[in-house]
Amino acid sequence: MEEQKPQKTERCREAILLLKTDMNCRLMVNSDNHGALQKNTPLSIVLPLGSHLINVITQDGLLEKEWTQDLYHEEQVVCLIQLAEEYAQLQAKREEEVGKPLGIECWSVDQIQQEQMAAATEVGLAKVFRDGPDAPEMVVIPAGSYRRGEAFNKYKVTITRPFAIGKYPVTVAEWKCYVEKGEISYLPSDNDWEGDNLPVTNVSWFDAQNYARWLSTQTGKTYRLLSEAEWEYACRAGSVTEYYWGNEIGHNNCNCQDSGSEWSRKRASPVGSFSPNTFGLHDMLGNIWEWLEDIWHDNYEGAPADGKPWSSGGNQLGRVMRGGSWSSFPRYARCAHRHGSVPTIRNFNFGLRLARTLP
Repeated sequence: MEEQKPQKTERCREAILLLKTDMNCRLMVNSDNHGALQKNTPLSIVLPLGSHLINVITQDGLLEKEWTQDLYHEEQVVCLIQLAEEYAQLQAKREEEVGKPLGIECWSVDQIQQEQMAAATEVGLAKVFRDGPDAPEMVVIPAGSYRRGEAFNKYKVTITRPFAIGKYPVTVAEWKCYVEKGEISYLPSDNDWEGDNLPVTNVSWFDAQNYARWLSTQTGKTYRLLSEAEWEYACRAGSVTEYYWGNEIGHNNCNCQDSGSEWSRKRASPVGSFSPNTFGLHDMLGNIWEWLEDIWHDNYEGAPADGKPWSSGGNQLGRVMRGGSWSSFPRYARCAHRHGSVPTIRNFNFGLRLARTLP
């Protein structure tokens, strides 16, 4: 019998794709997420010879480009991704369409904080207060107008009355107090994260509503979830940028992917670990998704313009969440980004922050 010789396997032929961009963006190659592509920082990707689908999108989602990149030689192929000029044109166009800043967007930091003090004084409270040892620390937010939504799709909202909002998301310690003193036995999983000063997670929209009702009974005050319009107003605190600190995610401003924090893509961070916004609110972006009162709608067509929750129409099986989380991409942790979820779901990214109605 003739001896069979082992067959030779042909070596997979590959090429290097060297990408360089003039703007920070996110990169997808053949539907695989390659994360952030930093401005003027070359990125080399080894790919098999052939055609590959490349997709880049700016952090605010304003500009997206997709193309097929052919690699047919065993060599390095350089691709310069030029976004800045087209992005600037789109920004100019959207500014023209959206109009000039209005209301609180025109106030200085000092004026915003003076308005906070005035609103608190009017209702007989300190700017930052607590309704007893079992209640979260709350911050008074003045009434005012702003432009809600994505930079290229805004509309005017007027918050007609001051309200209060939690300085931080509700914490593990505060939920434990609820379990110990309330009529509930549900103690959410801590995800093997240690610390009572972490935001409570694994709570559903219904859990959040029950907590607000219990706290209202305990204090004699009206605690509730925020409306989506209130949340964005409080988050922006007069800013008109993608994040309340600027248009880029930057370094160590919050806890989400590519944010440079020690907790990014690992776990939630202790509340108050990052600088607050102008209102003095912490963790409005990143860390955890926050349940809101509103029913989910795909867009703002027909949305209330007075800051009240949108409680009719839409998808009755969905509720709005805002803020992004420790595992979110930066584009999901922006002031304007919207997310919806089924209200019964408990997830290690889902938590809450309360509002309190003022007299």
